[in-house]
Amino acid sequence: MWTMTHYTSIGIVAFALSMVSTPSIALAYETDQLQTSRGNVQLYRPAEIDPDSPLPLILSLHGFTGNGNEHENYFKLRNQVDSKQFLLCVPNGLQDPQGNRFWNATDACCDWFFQQPDDSGYLRGLIDQVISEYPVDMDSIHVTGHSNGGFMSYRMACDHADIISSVASLAGSTYNDLSDCDPSQAVHVLQIHGTNDTAIDYNGGCFLFVCYPGARECIDIWSGYNQCTTQETSGENLDLDGSISGAETMVTILDQECNEGGSSELWTIQNGSHGPSFNGNFAPVLVDWLLEHRRSPEFTCASDFNEDGVTDGEDLGGLISAWGQDSQVHDLDADGKVDGVDLSLLLAAWGDCEADD
Repeated sequence: MWTMTHYTSIGIVAFALSMVSTPSIALAYETDQLQTSRGNVQLYRPAEIDPDSPLPLILSLHGFTGNGNEHENYFKLRNQVDSKQFLLCVPNGLQDPQGNRFWNATDACCDWFFQQPDDSGYLRGLIDQVISEYPVDMDSIHVTGHSNGGFMSYRMACDHADIISSVASLAGSTYNDLSDCDPSQAVHVLQIHGTNDTAIDYNGGCFLFVCYPGARECIDIWSGYNQCTTQETSGENLDLDGSISGAETMVTILDQECNEGGSSELWTIQNGSHGPSFNGNFAPVLVDWLLEHRRSPEFTCASDFNEDGVTDGEDLGGLISAWGQDSQVHDLDADGKVDGVDLSLLLAAWGDCEADD
């Protein structure tokens, strides 16, 4: 049951373009302060919430020496909160003896003073608190983070696969020893990494005698946890880094025959650094990836080709346009041809799709 038991302020972000004749674009969201055992935690939410319409939840974690505010000013996910309708929680790690905030993620990063805080338990408790106070879509809970926050994202997938749908790590890494991670079920995993990263090496490395796997090895490891095949596919290149010309980011996907709810993906930023200079594409593309990688599909009807939750005239038009072809999307009975049988199946499913429980 969603209740307003928080300190709330309205955050308005307005972007005015240089041309006087061009209207400005305003993005609205609200900021709540969650009261936790470690102090207040910022939660960004849509300006209006319907208690009967559960929202996805994203936890976004800062890197070593950083904090939640600095990290969010870098990722800029809050600008998507209202338009894409999700909750965004941006917590802080504890401070080490030198005053640097950190997450006790894996053995490689970054509890350098062996303080051993239970950050995994704390973040799980934070998720549970948000669930108790807001309408949360239990099939759409996600964790993302940068550097140490990326390591912590993997830790959350290892420890809390029962509730985490997907994680996205920028310049982080998972456990090097596969036996240190035992996820209870499949999780969607995205690794984002620049090839010129000198802090967390793209190809893997070690801090003293404790090592971490490279970017490609991370998705291979999680492909194993998810019991996928080794068959990979390539996605369309992405333009994410404003300091590098063209679509510099290569996409590698391992999602064949995985356990339900699992896949792994790598976005390789060619010549990218540890802190890429992201352009305006990054935040919406990252949020879209997270929200699309739910624990289970949102709708169950295969005839909803455009995935708008209803089988209707648009889907019928798509089927007619593929008539007689070998279209994997529109061939509902998988007989190698779009024909009258597929039309009958579509008409039988006409109307709203049944939502998964």
